[in-house]
Amino acid sequence: MATVKAIDGGTPRSGRRRIVRGNQAGTTLIEILFSVVVLSLIIVPVFDSLVSGRMLAAHRGEERMALKLVERKAEQLMQAGFGSVGSDADVSSTSLAVGTHPTDPSIVLNTRGDADSGNDVLGRLTWNVRAVSWSSSGDSVHVKEVDVKMAWPAAAPQDSTQMTILIGS
Repeated sequence: MATVKAIDGGTPRSGRRRIVRGNQAGTTLIEILFSVVVLSLIIVPVFDSLVSGRMLAAHRGEERMALKLVERKAEQLMQAGFGSVGSDADVSSTSLAVGTHPTDPSIVLNTRGDADSGNDVLGRLTWNVRAVSWSSSGDSVHVKEVDVKMAWPAAAPQDSTQMTILIGS
């Protein structure tokens, strides 16, 4: 027969009685497993969305930086002018000779906020110059069409941004 015990383990008081049989007062293993499964079903998608959001934010930052670098190079080339020539060694060049420039197009797109250059995101900043001319009713126009392009990462470009400008003589 079951014994009557008080909730606090002492002597029973009126109105606060309950019957306890064996070890039924604790949680069962099934309840714990069910709680773990439900919790994991909630945590996994939340964690995945946090990781995806961080990766997306980093990618958008790289896109913004690439666009700024392309705009800056386009402005430098426009300031250099139609007849600009010179060294074509790296991305600091402002050569507007017909062809693709520079010979070494590598540029750091993102340093990832640390001093370790091993995890920098490198890109390739190039510009291609084409001479264009046309005439109409006795008036001829000579311009250079310049396509400035940034592609990254440098080893296997997956993303790119491009801008085309016209520089008149």
